[in-house]
Amino acid sequence: MASWTVLTLVRTTTEYFQKRSIPAPRLSAEYLLADVLGCRRLDLYLDFDRPLTASEIDAYRGHVRRRSTHEPIEYITGKTGFRELELAVDSRVLIPRPETEQLVDEVLEWARAESRCGRVPSGGWRLIDVGTGSGAIASALAQELDDLDYILGIDSSPGAIVVARGNAERNRVQRTRWVVADGLAALDPRLRVDAIVANPPYLADEERALLEPQVVDWEPEAALFAGPRGDEALAVIVTAAAERLRPAGLLALEVGAGQAAGVRELIAASAGLEHLSTYRDHNGIERGVLALAD
Repeated sequence: MASWTVLTLVRTTTEYFQKRSIPAPRLSAEYLLADVLGCRRLDLYLDFDRPLTASEIDAYRGHVRRRSTHEPIEYITGKTGFRELELAVDSRVLIPRPETEQLVDEVLEWARAESRCGRVPSGGWRLIDVGTGSGAIASALAQELDDLDYILGIDSSPGAIVVARGNAERNRVQRTRWVVADGLAALDPRLRVDAIVANPPYLADEERALLEPQVVDWEPEAALFAGPRGDEALAVIVTAAAERLRPAGLLALEVGAGQAAGVRELIAASAGLEHLSTYRDHNGIERGVLALAD
């Protein structure tokens, strides 16, 4: 071929990905090419006849080779979007999912309702994000929540904390703190906060076979799987939360499909917590559980 254009590359790569059972082959081809060209995916449609340079083709071929192994697009491009943020992501952290944006909304709605009632804590809100990963939740809340003193992002992975801190810096997000800690029990026992938010691992070990290769083969296992049942990490957070929350403080948890009822039972059995509400995601699945400290 005399020259590769945007359109011929997209078409050829789509066919190549289809033969290798790559999910969303056309979108994959377009996102990878847009990354190489430094433009938005939709901008490709305005310039289909543009020929690519030799260096652009080489860079694109590298992306395609990586995607053909089912490596996630976000790891290949090194970035993903979350609410108003552009986050750097790599194999040290889970790729933030769109449904987790709703968890942020729930925390914001609660805090703003408290504010309207004049119940903003003296000195501002203090929050903990358990298992912060890329820092998506913590950075989004720090960016969007008024009257925030600080949000503390904790994770047992030192690599994840490096990524999270970097994302706060690249988005110029203030009022964040980052600590390597294996759960709430590892923190100073005197610490009390106004809200605890978490999107912990909630897959059961047996669900491994149900996941696409781009998830199970590439994303960090510790951020996906909680144990034989799938609710082990959720149970640990529920058990420890009441001692870390001020009176009427919020616990906000993202949960897996079918787990909300069990988490409500854990809350009912936990001294110092009372179920507040359960919310559903855009597919109608119960995706999050909120509780208040007594």
